[in-house]
Amino acid sequence: MATSSIAKHTLPAKRWARGLTVARASLANTKIPITSGGAYAILIALLLGALAPSLAQADMGAYLSSNVLAGMLGGHITHLSGITITLAIYLYSAFYGLLFGGIVAYISGVAIPLTIENGTLDLALSRPISRTRYYLENWGAMLLGAVFLSLFTVFASWCATLFLTHPDLDWQWLWITQAVQSAFLFFAAGLGMLIGSFVNASRTAGWSAVGIIALGYLLNTFGGLSDKYSWLLKISPYYYAPGIDPLVNHHLIWWYPGVLMVAGLAVGSVGLIVFNKRDLPTS
Repeated sequence: MATSSIAKHTLPAKRWARGLTVARASLANTKIPITSGGAYAILIALLLGALAPSLAQADMGAYLSSNVLAGMLGGHITHLSGITITLAIYLYSAFYGLLFGGIVAYISGVAIPLTIENGTLDLALSRPISRTRYYLENWGAMLLGAVFLSLFTVFASWCATLFLTHPDLDWQWLWITQAVQSAFLFFAAGLGMLIGSFVNASRTAGWSAVGIIALGYLLNTFGGLSDKYSWLLKISPYYYAPGIDPLVNHHLIWWYPGVLMVAGLAVGSVGLIVFNKRDLPTS
């Protein structure tokens, strides 16, 4: 009995689906921390919006003007009134870099060591994928995760205004402030990629990156306590990512975020050189 075979024509995969395989896999690993960070930002903003009227009535002038609190926040505030100042203190102050910068630094630090631990690095490099492409796709995925986190923060700020009839929020300066903080996230991603380029253990790499972010926060805090320690400020990345001054006072030294961008590009590029030259462990 004669049989006839029917040739099945499969459509070729789209070019964009064939490319950036490493980036898409790396970005998938960031879904939980990025989503958790965004959910936290939204929760904080909702609480701030609901409590903003009560916070404005609190007499906190003496505390806000102290050098200790100014060092912790990364800026001086003399009064507490309106959603703008509330967001500046609780969301866009130096705590932004400590929390969200720490998240980006962690996921960037574990990006490559995690693939060493689970053996996917050997599998990827056995294909026609160079080390440079592998590193850059991971780095690009981390930067895209930082963009998502920034958008979550802006959305959180919008949620906070829903509780107020006449919010005093200048959206132009909010976007500028967010751009400044995004420069900090860019630096954190480059820092994490550098550490992950030579550390094999994912947790060690991730928490080491977070530790450097926390160290920068301590330098910024102690540097703001007294003029005697002001030199500590300029070696801290937080000094170049002011959140309170642009959001509240509508003032920004424009080259400050550029310092973070250059520093992030520099440390990330050094990580690429290290990753290309190092001996990778075999699973």
